[in-house]
Amino acid sequence: MPLNYWQSPQNPAMSRLYVSAKAFQKLPEVDAREVKIWIEPSDSVMAGWVIKAKGDVSTLGKGLMFQKRVIEALGIDTSLSWAELVKQYGSTPKKPGRKARGTGAGPSAGSPFAAKSVVSDRPGARAYEALMLDIPSIKMPGPVTIQVDHREPEALVELLASHPLITVESVSLDLGDIAVEDSEGNRLLIERKRCDASATKTDFEVSIQDDGRLFDQSERLKMAVGASDRQVIPIILLEGDVYGHSTTMLCQQIDGAISFLAAIQRVSVLPVFNLNHSGYMIAKLASHFVDGLYTPVSLHKAKPKAIWDQQRYVLEALPGVSSKVAEILLAEFGSVRKVMSASRKELLAVKGLGQKKVDGLLEVLDGVPGEHLA
Repeated sequence: MPLNYWQSPQNPAMSRLYVSAKAFQKLPEVDAREVKIWIEPSDSVMAGWVIKAKGDVSTLGKGLMFQKRVIEALGIDTSLSWAELVKQYGSTPKKPGRKARGTGAGPSAGSPFAAKSVVSDRPGARAYEALMLDIPSIKMPGPVTIQVDHREPEALVELLASHPLITVESVSLDLGDIAVEDSEGNRLLIERKRCDASATKTDFEVSIQDDGRLFDQSERLKMAVGASDRQVIPIILLEGDVYGHSTTMLCQQIDGAISFLAAIQRVSVLPVFNLNHSGYMIAKLASHFVDGLYTPVSLHKAKPKAIWDQQRYVLEALPGVSSKVAEILLAEFGSVRKVMSASRKELLAVKGLGQKKVDGLLEVLDGVPGEHLA
């Protein structure tokens, strides 16, 4: 669906794609006479463009939800860069008495914006795939409670609370921005660091260069792990393009900080694209931490068809029984049933099975730890 391409007469580097009156038919929730919606280039997101509006668009949602609603309604290809977006969707409406700017195929090759578009022309499919992640679609075995520090953005709380099985508690956390606790008192602590280009320095840079709080926080997370009699899992989320947006730090400085966090402080460092991706990752982490996987993973590969392979397959599930040992057992006893009914003395006589392996095997078969150690 074509969008109206506009370029500022005073500043050719400033351009937008406005949602046309016809395109507004796909957005019946808003009044086209009172609202303007447009797309413009932006270095704060990896795709190089962002959707903005003027007027009341609250019926379309807030923040990332608003972005997703417009993208879905207009059928915009989120894998396109800004220059490609202009070329595919842009059309320049002609106005009486004025010469139309552009040709509908994007800015001319000689314009100042053309050079800027080359800089912004970077892969964005994954960033907008992350933007479109649907948190309520995450399968969860049961309810999960997530504590979010009161200083975190309301948009994050709304994203997490959109899942029917997630209860969000706004609290004052001494450590971490997000906390999850399981039924045994084990804790998942998540620290979120923004790496967007909305300010001169990213939150990541400020927390290293200005106040050093990132390393203080990581040290406290490390101490919490050592001091607790329960399991504590510390995680730092890097939200946004940490390398592209942390312009006051060299690449090796960024690598050094991440390496320190992971190797010295023993803190997991996970990258996410944007706030919606943070919400999705936090919900996944919380569900896995509390309940494990929704669909249990089989401990075995596909079941073999041949009888001999099936017998070996069964025996290999026993502790200390490798493929080779399974073959020796079958050669010695002739069947799985006879292996299972063999005495400790008979098993010890089998080459490849020592006392420790035999005792472990019998513990599993009989379900009584230490029964055969005497």
